Amino acid sequence: MASQRYLFDLALQPVDDFTGFTRLEQIGGSALRYQLSYACYALSLAQYTRTPAFGGYLAEAQANLIRKMCDKRVWGYWATERLAGYLRWNPDPMVFANVMYTGFFAAMLAMYETMNDDRGFDDDGSLPLVWSRRQTYDYGFTRIAQAIETNMRASSQTMYPCEPHLIYPMCNTIALAGLTGYDRLHQTDLTDDLLDKTRDSLNHNGYRLRNGRFLFGRGPLGLMMPPMLANDAVMTYWLNGIMPDMAAETWESLRTNRLRIRNGDVALRTGPIDHLDVGSYHLGVAWAWVNVLCAAKEMGDDEVAQGVSAHIRSETGFERSPEGAHRLAGVSTWVNCAYAFSQFVGRDSLQGLITGRVPEAWRTGPTLDEAAYPDVLVAKALSDSTGLELVLRPGAGAVRTPLRLGRLRPRASYRVDGGVESEIIAHDAGSAIVTVELADRHEVRVTAA
Repeated sequence: MASQRYLFDLALQPVDDFTGFTRLEQIGGSALRYQLSYACYALSLAQYTRTPAFGGYLAEAQANLIRKMCDKRVWGYWATERLAGYLRWNPDPMVFANVMYTGFFAAMLAMYETMNDDRGFDDDGSLPLVWSRRQTYDYGFTRIAQAIETNMRASSQTMYPCEPHLIYPMCNTIALAGLTGYDRLHQTDLTDDLLDKTRDSLNHNGYRLRNGRFLFGRGPLGLMMPPMLANDAVMTYWLNGIMPDMAAETWESLRTNRLRIRNGDVALRTGPIDHLDVGSYHLGVAWAWVNVLCAAKEMGDDEVAQGVSAHIRSETGFERSPEGAHRLAGVSTWVNCAYAFSQFVGRDSLQGLITGRVPEAWRTGPTLDEAAYPDVLVAKALSDSTGLELVLRPGAGAVRTPLRLGRLRPRASYRVDGGVESEIIAHDAGSAIVTVELADRHEVRVTAA
């Protein structure tokens, strides 16, 4: 919850405020788009694995991060990059190449829509990219998904570039996760054969090596960016959502060849390139450790996950804010967002979120729709077809505060255990208010009377 609070403090500030984000430049790993997307992925996973029956400020935080992606400071870099790399002037960051923006953005939207009953970002103009007073690019999830499909089909290698002429498998894998999520949510088939074509490209265009590792990227004139331990780990957990067999093979190769495991202790076989915090360009191996942790947890490898977690706690340590949020000490915001992401990963959890493996009870049962942040921290929110179970903690001292519940049966009576009221009656719209007194960990159960 302390890691999640770190994300909330980034996401719930005004949409035009980037306090707490690393801001060095917008071309490489320190760019805002990576920090925003991983913060959003982490909150979506938190909702999926811990609080599927809670919308409220958790959904608001994800939506804020999505809106921040529309800030010109996030995407305006592309006009210069396209001019320098392709000698073409067009500031629109979606229509050509630039999978490092479109792909990461699409995955944010797919995860958000999977867990929240909100299609407000689908239509053109719902995600406006304002270049100038005279020029606005009116995008929505649909046009972003169509741009990904168009770019992939226009590429002889199916995957398309991030920086001009440079193709990274990681970014394209994330883009495919977003595109398959769009198809599932909207009953379309934009992906169609792109998964098979991408698999073939990875295997036959030299991106995937015989030892099961991945080149970090490829460029013109035979340029090859060597494998990175962190990149292999990232490929593992993202591939598990769209090509689980390849994910399993990648993890087995990584575990066998790049990890040393002895009596519960885990060590990484790193190379020089692995000693870099990609979000700040400082020396440090936290990026590698954190992504191996994500991969181990997604693949259900408890031995590695426990060993890596222990190493991170002892070797990196944490900084804690006066309000109770904590982050890894001395690392970039992207690494910290990835670490927060790791705290909500479980076996096949990212796979479940990408493929929409959501129980029907989550879609139909009662929900916690509103709670005050930071007064109420939600550790658990789970619904069945008729009831709701909550675990709450105070975030700013003892408090008496209302909670708004939703998706109740109109005019039905409900018993409340752990509330000031012992019984409530739902309004005609299926909502009701429950008051709680929080001083420490507090359980609330709402059941049909």
